[in-house]
Amino acid sequence: MALITALDIVNAACARIGADPLQDIDEETQGGQAASLLYEEIVDFNLGLNPFSFSREMRQLSQVTTATPLTGWLYVFDIPGQHFGPPMWLTDSLTDPDRRFTRYTLSGGQVHSDANPLYASIRFRPDPARWSATFRSATITALAAQLALSQASDGNLYDRLQNEAYGTPSENHRGGKMRAAITEDSLATPPRKPDWDNNPFARSRRAGSWSSEENRW
Repeated sequence: MALITALDIVNAACARIGADPLQDIDEETQGGQAASLLYEEIVDFNLGLNPFSFSREMRQLSQVTTATPLTGWLYVFDIPGQHFGPPMWLTDSLTDPDRRFTRYTLSGGQVHSDANPLYASIRFRPDPARWSATFRSATITALAAQLALSQASDGNLYDRLQNEAYGTPSENHRGGKMRAAITEDSLATPPRKPDWDNNPFARSRRAGSWSSEENRW
């Protein structure tokens, strides 16, 4: 069976602890609401452990024309669409994949800056069909651990599954199967070259503000 929906993931976790599968995970089904809450909590936590490539995308920020920035910048932007956490990074140029824009302030979940337009790499919760196989396995195991505790009150099974999913406590939830998921994703992501030209000296030279004769500003 393909594991492509939240219900598939929950039932795979149920199978790990020998529990009966659920027909649905909504407020109307017995145990469905609790399973849905656990699913969302664990998926969001796992996605927050590493900037997984399957949970990132570039979006153009939406200017809020009715807002007056009180931070010294000219513009206020919303981050469009469903996302969690602050933007990973911003850029003012989609033609340069290595460029990072830093002249902005985050305030109240919005971006304040003098640049317009701006684009951000944001994190969102993708459907299980987009997960990597290793992340899927780690998440199913972590969810099974929580279900073992909440449904079966089996502390020993919880400890075993939690260790299988995340490794030992000293690994800060980045060991076990999660370590395999992080490693797989990092190997598939090419390293970014240093943005040597994004500094005050280079920007001033491009703007013609640097005097080579006097060697000063």
